Amino acid sequence: MPVNIYDVAKKAGVSVVTVSRVLNNSPKVRANNRQKVLTAIADLDYQPNAVAQSLARGSTGMVGLILPTVFDPFMAQVLASVEGALRDKGMFLVTSFAADDLQFGKANSVRLFRENRVDGILILSPLKNDALFLELKKNNFPFVLLDQHHSHIQASSVTVDNYYGGYQATNSLITAGAKRIGHIFGSGVYESTAERLNGYKQALLDHNIAVDEALLAPGDFTIYSGYKITKEWIIRGILPQAIFAADDNTAFGVIDAARKFRIAVPEKLAIIGYDDHPFASLLHPALSTVRQPTEELGRQGVELLSSLISGKIKRTTTIILKPEIVLRESTLSINNC
Repeated sequence: MPVNIYDVAKKAGVSVVTVSRVLNNSPKVRANNRQKVLTAIADLDYQPNAVAQSLARGSTGMVGLILPTVFDPFMAQVLASVEGALRDKGMFLVTSFAADDLQFGKANSVRLFRENRVDGILILSPLKNDALFLELKKNNFPFVLLDQHHSHIQASSVTVDNYYGGYQATNSLITAGAKRIGHIFGSGVYESTAERLNGYKQALLDHNIAVDEALLAPGDFTIYSGYKITKEWIIRGILPQAIFAADDNTAFGVIDAARKFRIAVPEKLAIIGYDDHPFASLLHPALSTVRQPTEELGRQGVELLSSLISGKIKRTTTIILKPEIVLRESTLSINNC
């Protein structure tokens, strides 16, 4: 039978209350009694129940993270960062995969709090879910949005400047010599899609390049969508000089189509992706991309949520991080301008 707190109290010759105070580092314990308890714990190899201890202090020491998937490299990297930051604080992570089921995400998140399972929630899902945010606010649940923000809802967030990323990605293609630049954007349900698209358009306008609607196409963040759209542009004879892809998966599809139709990259078609997928630097040619600050995103989110949970920060706080352009072989030069 596992050793419990009563066994420790009996061996140390003190009350259970005294043992509890020692476990919680209370100053209200005599030095000799503290030593007796610590000796008994060592002799019995007693392992305190971390969850029970945290509940006694009015907290669980656990944080919830809502995200749609871990199969996306960006999501997986943020998840790893969050878990590492919590581990450094001696806290634990509870994950909830909401995918596209917003009602499930809402119900599951609120349930985590009502059953005292977590002290706060990080929401990584980029889907718009005002109902969930309002429900959390109504119940005074500490939460932080990751990679999203809402001007019409007062909610703390740590987000990446997707407009800046879209602008800089497009600007890098213009700097490389392109004037006809296509954009395969992502699903419209993601806020980042519109932000990156707006950045793309503004970069063109700032260089007096008209936006060509024929070179704007909706993708779905898959290799297939990048391949299919690029193939259509090639067959129709409207292939641009450069393509800004919604993410690296899409860009992989663009490269595949270019290879099939014997179009040299970057000499005849420059390509830049988004996210800096682990495979991006391994391709031939290596893919230029926009690197997301996933490590900082996760750690800043944990720090902000911890401050909200402890009451150190009470006001709504927004932290905006900048992505980084990573130029590789796929945008080195363009000779068909």
